[in-house]
Amino acid sequence: MIEKLRRKFILITMGSVILVLTSIMVALNIFIHIKVNNNIDKIIDVIIENKGIFPDFKELNDEVSNFSIETSYRTRYFTVVVDSNNNIVDINTGKIAAISSEDGKELAIEVIEGNKTTGYVGIYKYRIVEENEESLIVFIDSSNELETLQVFYMYSIIISIIGTISVILLVVIFSKKVVQPVAQSLEKQKQFITDAGHELKTPLAIINANTEVIEMENGDSEWTTSIRNQVNRLSDLTMSLVSLARMEEKSNSVMVTDFSLSDAIDESSKPFYSLAKSQGKKITTDIESNITYKGDEKSIRQLISILLDNAIKYSTDNSEIEITLKKRGRQSIISVSNKTKDIKKGNLDILFDRFYRTDSSRNSKTGGFGIGLSIAKSIVDVHKGNITAKSVDGKSIIIGITL
Repeated sequence: MIEKLRRKFILITMGSVILVLTSIMVALNIFIHIKVNNNIDKIIDVIIENKGIFPDFKELNDEVSNFSIETSYRTRYFTVVVDSNNNIVDINTGKIAAISSEDGKELAIEVIEGNKTTGYVGIYKYRIVEENEESLIVFIDSSNELETLQVFYMYSIIISIIGTISVILLVVIFSKKVVQPVAQSLEKQKQFITDAGHELKTPLAIINANTEVIEMENGDSEWTTSIRNQVNRLSDLTMSLVSLARMEEKSNSVMVTDFSLSDAIDESSKPFYSLAKSQGKKITTDIESNITYKGDEKSIRQLISILLDNAIKYSTDNSEIEITLKKRGRQSIISVSNKTKDIKKGNLDILFDRFYRTDSSRNSKTGGFGIGLSIAKSIVDVHKGNITAKSVDGKSIIIGITL
């Protein structure tokens, strides 16, 4: 249980860290991307306003005063003018050495055929503006900006990975210390239950013996009968708590043997037939034959007894209780279903919590303590299996086990 809690703590912590780091890096990258594109767009705006020429620094107006004196020298660009029929009228490649007039013409044709007014073609960002019957296409060499973005993306990913790995190592190292108080508390709780169980046996035995003496001297009465019933109930509760504590202490150490799961379930079910019949209920089985399993046979038989006992106690009058066993690949699927009083639809795994019982079952007639299904879950957990409870219609319940 503690190991599961530790794993869950690590997963939640790592999920939170990854989510936060990813959100920060994505937001930062989007911000940088927008910032770089805005700077390029401002340069294009200046070129368009000046009829395809980036002016000297002294001629720039206040709106673009954030440009440095070197901007006009650093900016590599070329322009293409086309008429209304998309024929190239003029190409100006005087501000870029990497593009010839022929290269500029090919890029302009590619942009025109793309039917977009702005975007990227290779390392060049472009924009098309119409003036009178002609269109001006401005191309900006954005190689430095794109390279900067790529480097930033790469380093942000590397930093995120390093940060995540570092946090994983730290969380794994310190997670034991984090869950240690919980582990100690659970250990003390188990020890208390075990000790209390043993300590209660003696006074219960004395009360029971004294009751027998009173009955021998004065005869049976409703008071002695009540005392005996309550002593028996308390004894059952004590044994259940001790059994649960011992089951959890087993952890991974179980007496593993090969046995017939089909026979174990069938034989464990038969003693409950008469009990169910006496209450006007019926148990039906659909057990696939020749299914074997490697585990603790005694615990599995106890598991089936707990589930059938629970089904008989909490099923409605004249209802049918069905237990099935099927083989699915390497897994053995056990299910116990029965009709019950109104119950919440959907997942009902809360039934496996200690001392939990639905409101409709909180009466002394059932004789239960709400601990049987907790023991059942512990048995399944020890066998590395899975147990679930659900209601599809709110009128019945299905407990499914996968081994």
